[in-house]
Amino acid sequence: MRKLTLLVLALGLARLVDAGTVWIDTDVSIGSPFREVDDAYALVLALHSPEIRIAGVSTSYGNAPLGHTKRVAREMIRQFGAAANMRPEKVFTGAVSAADLGRRSPASEALATTLDRESVTYIALGPLTNLATFLRLHPKSARKIKRVIFLGGQAQGTTLTFGPRRSFHIHDANVFKDPAAAESVVRSTVPLTLIPAATASELLLNDENLRELERHGGAGNYLVRRSRVWLWFWTHFVKTNGGPIFDAIAVVAATRPELVSTERRYAKMDEEGNLIVTDRLTSGARRVRYCTDFSPDVKRLVMERLMMRRSE
Repeated sequence: MRKLTLLVLALGLARLVDAGTVWIDTDVSIGSPFREVDDAYALVLALHSPEIRIAGVSTSYGNAPLGHTKRVAREMIRQFGAAANMRPEKVFTGAVSAADLGRRSPASEALATTLDRESVTYIALGPLTNLATFLRLHPKSARKIKRVIFLGGQAQGTTLTFGPRRSFHIHDANVFKDPAAAESVVRSTVPLTLIPAATASELLLNDENLRELERHGGAGNYLVRRSRVWLWFWTHFVKTNGGPIFDAIAVVAATRPELVSTERRYAKMDEEGNLIVTDRLTSGARRVRYCTDFSPDVKRLVMERLMMRRSE
């Protein structure tokens, strides 16, 4: 029995060590007039995940202009980063737009400095401009990126439609905003895990969930007070049963990979600038891991961690 206990502990420790250090790249925005809130939920989830250490956060355009995403990221780190040993000074600005592809920034140089010391898993929650720029400027350092986990990509032949009549259509936003950057990353040799929006959209928060988060105060209350318009939009306009927090699944894939199902697939950019995933190797495609599903336990895990206080 003692040997079995030691083996279980060793396996658990190995998983924690494997998760290791992460770098988070985000176009975080929350509150009116910007509707998207999922990056903010993902950032709190990462800050409250003991399996990882966050080496740095880079910001970019996407959900909002760079000035806004930088301000929100630093505000959130200032309020909720203490338990994760994060400070606002570890937030670095990156691309203003897709036109900044290849242009040096505080984000590209901070990541290079980090990789001089240690390897990281790169969690990409926004357009890939920052990452593609880094790969272009620091190709040797890129070998120390253990894996990129990217919220993007879609199975061939699928469309991103929502609502009871599937009448609300969205783009594969993080690819759509900079397809050239996405192509650069796909052409690289960095191991790549794709979290498609179609899969991630199954993680929904409803009004009851928001009330539960609000009752616990702290980061949960911060998120809820800025999520009312977002939830109204999804439940009343799109008419879904809640609002999807897409980006949270990318963080779960880094912190609790056993709760996320991935399969070996092949990905490439098509002529229209879409990142397409197939189950067969075709010309120009590369091997990736592709998220197909996640455990029912994920939602409870996410809720528990969002409700954690900084002292926990």
